[in-house]
Amino acid sequence: MRNKITVFLISASAVLAVATGIADVFEKNDVICATTACVKVHGSSFSTVFNIPVGFYAAGFLILTLWLYLKSRQKLVAVMLWALLGAEAYFTFIQIVFINSLCISCMIFFSLLITCVLASNAFRIKPALVMGLTVFLGAHFIFFFPSITLKPTLIQEFSREKTQIEIFASPSCSHCEEAIFELSKACTDTGTKLIVRPVCISRQDKEKSVQWVSGELFECGTSTSNRLAEKIVWDNEAEARKLTHGDLQVPLILVRTDRFQEIFQGWDNLVKDRIVGLIAKADKGTRTAEASGLPHFNKPKNQGAICSKTTECHENK
Repeated sequence: MRNKITVFLISASAVLAVATGIADVFEKNDVICATTACVKVHGSSFSTVFNIPVGFYAAGFLILTLWLYLKSRQKLVAVMLWALLGAEAYFTFIQIVFINSLCISCMIFFSLLITCVLASNAFRIKPALVMGLTVFLGAHFIFFFPSITLKPTLIQEFSREKTQIEIFASPSCSHCEEAIFELSKACTDTGTKLIVRPVCISRQDKEKSVQWVSGELFECGTSTSNRLAEKIVWDNEAEARKLTHGDLQVPLILVRTDRFQEIFQGWDNLVKDRIVGLIAKADKGTRTAEASGLPHFNKPKNQGAICSKTTECHENK
């Protein structure tokens, strides 16, 4: 009975691994796991190794493990299962501390692996535990190999006022491109600090967003620098959603001074004129009645042309 249960559990784990791998190839993760967290995890760079979905690697190991189990090679089965468990434990660790999202299908797979270890009595073979720990540490070395070089630059600010503008922008959004260009001119003329925070509004422009950040921070693009840049893009998206209390729509512009802050969503001439007016009044040390009446981080009421998952101007570029 135990043997039949173990065979079933290993087989079920392999099927789930193949299904997630196929979903990653065709970008259909929402079919298996429809939550935002699942889409985020499977859309990240951690979902592939050498451009091959990790699900296929797991499935291959599980099929080999099943064959070894049927051949009664218990020690090798224990080593294989603990190795897979160590790798999946690392992916879970990454989801918790780095991606800040937990994928439901990954949690199910992790639970199946634990059950496989228990059902096969692999936990009784102590030397195999070392393999699990080794794979855990090895996975960290693979994904975060220390191959980055920071740019040798220091930022010096000469602005007179404590005024800054943050713009959350997609690299392939034409409205964002125009907004950054116009705001750069306005900020240069007034000594205002301009902070560009790249985000991505679709899987298609995620790579552009990551490369945008990586190119600004690092000398050359490596897998490690891209993953660190990917983390910055995720944090930017989380902050943007927090500001709007809803879906991610760009450009999203936040004007901050030491006296007030106002949020603008979208871009057109009206938004441009209002932001330039706020900069000018902040530079003079005055505060408008309109700005003073706005609550801290209010939901933006200033709407211009936007890009989002449903209205993507970059598709027409």
